[in-house]
Amino acid sequence: MEMIIRRVAMNKQRPYPIFTLFFAMALLFFWGSCSTTQHLPEGEQLYIGISKTRILHEDGSTKGQRALSAAENVIQVPPNNSLFGSARYRWGVPIGLYAYNRYVNDSTRLGKKFFEIFASEPILISTVNPSVRSAIATNILKEHGYFFATVTDSVETLAKDPKKARVHYTIDMDKPFLLDSIAYLPPIALGNGSVLSHQEISGMKSGEQFQLETLLQDRENISNILRDKGFYYYRPDLIYYEADTVKESYKVQIRTKVKDGISPLLLKPWTIEKVIVSIDGHAGEEMTDSVTVGDIIVRYKGKKPAVRTHVLGNRIALKPHTYYSEEAERHTRLALSRLGAFAYTDFQFRPIDSLNQQLALYINTVLDRPWDTAFEGNFKVKSNNFLGPGARLSLSRHNAFRGGETVTAGIFGSYEWQTGRNAFGKGSLFNSYELGADLGLSAPSIFLPFINSSSLAFHTTTDISLRASLLNRARYYRMFSVGASMVYNFEVNSQHHHAVTPISLQFNLLDRGTDIFQQILKENPVLGLSLRSQFIPQLGYTYTYDNTFNHRGKHHVWMEYSFFEAGNLVNALYAIKEPYNKTKKLFGVPFAQYVKGTADLHYTYTINRKQALATRLSTGVIYSFGNMKVAPYSEQFYVGGANSIRAYTVRSIGPGSYRPRESRLAFIDQAGEFKLEANIEWRMRLAGDLHGALFLDAGNVWLIRPDEYRPRGALSEISSVKDFFDQIALGTGLGLRYDLSFFVVRVDVGIGLHLPYDTGKKGYYNIPRFWDAIGYHFAIGYPF
Repeated sequence: MEMIIRRVAMNKQRPYPIFTLFFAMALLFFWGSCSTTQHLPEGEQLYIGISKTRILHEDGSTKGQRALSAAENVIQVPPNNSLFGSARYRWGVPIGLYAYNRYVNDSTRLGKKFFEIFASEPILISTVNPSVRSAIATNILKEHGYFFATVTDSVETLAKDPKKARVHYTIDMDKPFLLDSIAYLPPIALGNGSVLSHQEISGMKSGEQFQLETLLQDRENISNILRDKGFYYYRPDLIYYEADTVKESYKVQIRTKVKDGISPLLLKPWTIEKVIVSIDGHAGEEMTDSVTVGDIIVRYKGKKPAVRTHVLGNRIALKPHTYYSEEAERHTRLALSRLGAFAYTDFQFRPIDSLNQQLALYINTVLDRPWDTAFEGNFKVKSNNFLGPGARLSLSRHNAFRGGETVTAGIFGSYEWQTGRNAFGKGSLFNSYELGADLGLSAPSIFLPFINSSSLAFHTTTDISLRASLLNRARYYRMFSVGASMVYNFEVNSQHHHAVTPISLQFNLLDRGTDIFQQILKENPVLGLSLRSQFIPQLGYTYTYDNTFNHRGKHHVWMEYSFFEAGNLVNALYAIKEPYNKTKKLFGVPFAQYVKGTADLHYTYTINRKQALATRLSTGVIYSFGNMKVAPYSEQFYVGGANSIRAYTVRSIGPGSYRPRESRLAFIDQAGEFKLEANIEWRMRLAGDLHGALFLDAGNVWLIRPDEYRPRGALSEISSVKDFFDQIALGTGLGLRYDLSFFVVRVDVGIGLHLPYDTGKKGYYNIPRFWDAIGYHFAIGYPF
């Protein structure tokens, strides 16, 4: 979601009702006359936040900052009227407390309504309990290896109001303890001739910082490996550790031990003897029929199973007459949940022969509701004075063909009109609308005869979509588009994702163009070629890497690379009878032919618990040849906007040093065939969940071939290294982000520093007027 505001011009002042202002002032005065501590219990004090935490012997390492952040999270309790969740800063007017004290005992309907809407219960010092929080924070630091760390607190009573108090905390981290000698478990026989060596798999290494988390993960790893080898009843809590910190200062010796008196059954591998799946049933519920798939029994109600039996069988990795495996159980749970057919699955393992260590697995499932509806609405305000509503309504059918497939049908539409006055000083009548429908199928498997995707150890899906839309630009043109695509998704793990597009078809028909639009195309024939009716048959591949959620260090990387080609196979077939470079038609219109590659790299360096440096490098190129020398407009690149160079609006820069004519449609041809963009953003926590950012954005787009209608827009027209850097648009700015956990609200103000063309102003800072190069952006989510 994005809202961009460039300039605001007020033609006349809006009348403001004087009684509304009077009422608001009277309400504030009335509440301001109330005490915020009037109804506090006897002997209690109102908690008004904390002072700046005093930190002694701070450890600036990654582990030290993580430990300090965990300790601070315990002591940072937001007070009433907190500023964006901050424990230190508050809003000036505590409306919630005023309303509470004024209406807490009010029995009138209006008073109760005011209390319900505005009141917030006072947060008391006794509720916060600083001494308990200090003890918890101290214990957290010890768990991270800071055994001599202390967290102390003191309560300051305000001299002006003894019923209010502020808390002061002091954190003394001291030095962390390091692991010295480590006594590992003796080798463990796995029953198949192999041996588990604790020392080889352990994350505990001499010289590393002591952390309780490392010990817990160590015994978790031992348990996981043993459970993968059939030791079903083995649990992490069977292992414990003894630590000795006496012999050497700031060193700790570790001894790993197994609890005494453990039942022998816990130390033996178990086999799965039978697997029973109940569809739409609970434990003990009677099923009307059953069928055997391999050695798996499927029980169900009705004439046939709600999910095809071979679909279930292929997703159950725990097979009868094999050793139990925790990895197989995890794979089975994930495969059944990703099937999308079940709202609930329950796994029950029951011993049926303890003497021979045999288990029975009962999988009970409850089907999900078959139908879902969704409605999405939005209202856009753009920098070129366009605004208007949009909406989408969709209907989804789950488990449509008894294989976990989801079929979704949707309709959508939007309407935009241009308000205000344009650059020529005349009102605009440029309105547009878009209407369309789509149909999609998402299946939890790969539709290829030679690949059994259910046997793969990772998640796969096939997405098929059909789409049709009508775009009407009043006074200019109308375009009808029909598209179809198929995408294979391979999610190898949480870091690696592959998407293969074996086919994507797009048919664009420029149905009608007005005389005004035809005149525009005469002035720019290349634009006409990119917008003409055409057929785009393409295929491609995209690879995405993301270590954000798997890497806890200072370095986080996200990257995406893609390669697409269009029309090459079609033109090769046509070339049997016709010249290769001759423009040929398919379904009555020319088909596009090009190769396109993109690369996007994000790197974030965590400075400390409150600061981070985020960077992005993005590039892309599209080269058209053979049947068409100009790439489709929809496939070209552009820069500017809330997620790009934020000082400038979308499509307002480039290509190269080309300066567009003064026109309301100038933005339409400010796209290129080569893109280079770089961004850097310093992010810092300001107060509570409010974050700030200082950023620098640079980039531009260029043409591959020179265009006489867009002079100095091609890469080949760059005369020197200095000329290249002069053609890089540069902008800076600052922003605010409010983190609501489930999404981030962002406001950015971009300031232009350099335009890539001659503005008539000398020097690198060539912005003619400062206020003309400021962009205001309201968006959801981070820009990168």
